[in-house]
Amino acid sequence: MEPNTYASKIVAYMQSKGYLLFRQPGEINIIYLEGADLDGTPNPDEPDRFNDLGILLRFKPDGSPEIIHRAICTTEPGGLATFSAQAVRLGGVARVQLTQYLECWKLAYHKTPDHPALVQCAPVLVHRDRNRDFKRTRDGLGAATGINHHGTRPGYIAKFVGMFSMGCSVRLHWEDHLEFIKILKTDPRYQADSSFRFSASYLDAVKVWLLPFSA
Repeated sequence: MEPNTYASKIVAYMQSKGYLLFRQPGEINIIYLEGADLDGTPNPDEPDRFNDLGILLRFKPDGSPEIIHRAICTTEPGGLATFSAQAVRLGGVARVQLTQYLECWKLAYHKTPDHPALVQCAPVLVHRDRNRDFKRTRDGLGAATGINHHGTRPGYIAKFVGMFSMGCSVRLHWEDHLEFIKILKTDPRYQADSSFRFSASYLDAVKVWLLPFSA
């Protein structure tokens, strides 16, 4: 789908859900579309695969939305993570709720000082996949910690998500992740305050794709 059309569909869907959109000059909207290819086309969303879409969206001076970054990612935990001992102790691996989270992340580092990331700094509700079926169906909601936005590692292209995500949002390609961080740092709210808390929205790619579009 043509990028501007897709951007407009995303905005229309978020408005239909009552989600907040940041429209001031330079403000960045972090959005994930679960089960989407790079052009927004829905895919089968198989478990343990990098088959989600991460985008950054902002508004032009004329008020129209534009996608300024897109990347292959996962918003879902990997297979190894789902069956890990840690997941069992937690009552199931974390699967982020498809919703909007406001002011939940700050720019910092994921595990090591050479891995810049958005790090969770406020409560985030997740579904606990207790029955390990890679779905949210009938899974209760609870608070989680350590739900970050990070990358894999330099030079590495994973076929499976594995342990790269236990509920985090993870960009597959390291270069895409670094671009994601670089763009976030241009947000005037962050430049005014380095402790600025970013928000993120998690959307069902099929529901966005099927939304009627009117120019």
